[in-house]
Amino acid sequence: MTLAERLLPELEQQLANTRKVLAAVPDGQNDFKPHAKSMPLNRLAGHTAELAGFAYFFLTTPGINMGTPEDPRKILRMTTRDELLAEFDILAARTLEALKATSDAAFDEPFTLSRQGAVVISTSRYNAYRSIFLDHMIHHRAQLGVYLRLLNLPVPGTFGPSADEK
Repeated sequence: MTLAERLLPELEQQLANTRKVLAAVPDGQNDFKPHAKSMPLNRLAGHTAELAGFAYFFLTTPGINMGTPEDPRKILRMTTRDELLAEFDILAARTLEALKATSDAAFDEPFTLSRQGAVVISTSRYNAYRSIFLDHMIHHRAQLGVYLRLLNLPVPGTFGPSADEK
């Protein structure tokens, strides 16, 4: 089995879990934030969704220079849940196809994430995929769960049923 074949079931499951949480984010609460230092709900939901698309670039390019005209990422801010889910589905499908096409050797190639030319991280493409994408997406998905709880809304289970699903 290739590394991509081994990673594919996990990616499919994590994208499905993320979609489930994004589908629970309510319309009409875009400006909600639990603390002055927190992201507003529409930006957190958008960022969680957009990460699915960032992974495509981690798998297919040698790097991203954020905050420049060459930055290929699509930055999302939720306007409505349905629009956000439609964008997420497009980005997730693109990333799934990129993963399927990634060779074992490509995972060892370097990937550099920069901000306006200053290196933020330089690592292997595999490490960028795991930490900057997958772990990062799971982290923000969990934050969304906290926002849902604070809004007194049901939190979907992602690793088995949640307290709201028992």
